[in-house]
Amino acid sequence: MLTTGFRFRADTRYTLLKMRTIILVLFLLALTPVLIAQQPSAAAKKESELRSLLEKSRTAKDDSLRLALNNVFFEELLSLLQPGNTYALSFDSLNIGKIEAPDKSFRMFNWNIQQNNGKNIYYLIIKHSQSGQAIALNPVEAREELSDTEIFRNGEWPGGLYYKIIQRKEAGLRGYTLLSWDGFSRRTSRKCIEFLEFDSEGIPVFGSPKFKTKQGIRNRVNSEYSSEASFTQSYDRQKITLVNVRKSQRKVDDEVIVLDRLVPLNESLEGQRWAYVPAGNIYDAYVIFRNQWTFVEDIVPRNPAEPGKPSTGRKRPEQGLIPSGKSKERR
Repeated sequence: MLTTGFRFRADTRYTLLKMRTIILVLFLLALTPVLIAQQPSAAAKKESELRSLLEKSRTAKDDSLRLALNNVFFEELLSLLQPGNTYALSFDSLNIGKIEAPDKSFRMFNWNIQQNNGKNIYYLIIKHSQSGQAIALNPVEAREELSDTEIFRNGEWPGGLYYKIIQRKEAGLRGYTLLSWDGFSRRTSRKCIEFLEFDSEGIPVFGSPKFKTKQGIRNRVNSEYSSEASFTQSYDRQKITLVNVRKSQRKVDDEVIVLDRLVPLNESLEGQRWAYVPAGNIYDAYVIFRNQWTFVEDIVPRNPAEPGKPSTGRKRPEQGLIPSGKSKERR
């Protein structure tokens, strides 16, 4: 009896010890996610360091220090974007431009650093999705003049902040149309319609004769205006009726690039771009015609009626492609 009782107590103690061990393990397993969640991941910590570096570069009072800090940020970001880095970063917390092509083939990381004299220096990194290759473009200070005929390649680019990537299916427009803003100086700003292609090695080429303007075929479209003004350059779906074209080509129901009409404050200031402001309720556009972005004057921008909703009943405006002779410009 004594032997049997001793065995019963030993087995009971063993069983209790085993149960306590299991309960402790289950408690630790339940607690682990909480502890992990409270500790920032290595990726989040790295992104936080990048964000702090960018903020310091923008708030530094000295131009040299500001550029030095930004150069460190530039190199760090480029390194993290290269294939094979161990961090899975979203970069969502970075206060820079991050836009992706409609076909998701590449992404742009784009920002500016403003100098004490009001001039901007622009930075751009393009990350290819398929190859993972990250291409750093040369930093560029806002150009005194931005040519509408120049083509930029081999790491050179026009500069500015890109806010829209447009992709069309037309045969003559295989590539990407970009909309950008450039705070050129304290007196004037610029917006640009640009064309981007990539060479066989994935290197970007900026500028292509895809734009039919009033002045002829151009590689890009520049609009310079008073920095105090608000200038529209947007990509929207519009309904337009064209004139001076075949009947089958007159109706346009498509996305077009809409622009404010810019005019000088008075005739004596003609040619002084700091004095150019939107005319007010007068708009021009670039529409796709014969595989080119083609200039059209005097559109009435409005979105087409949604399915099931009645039309406004207004007659659609008629526009001519590249008007010659009589100009419709109102001042």
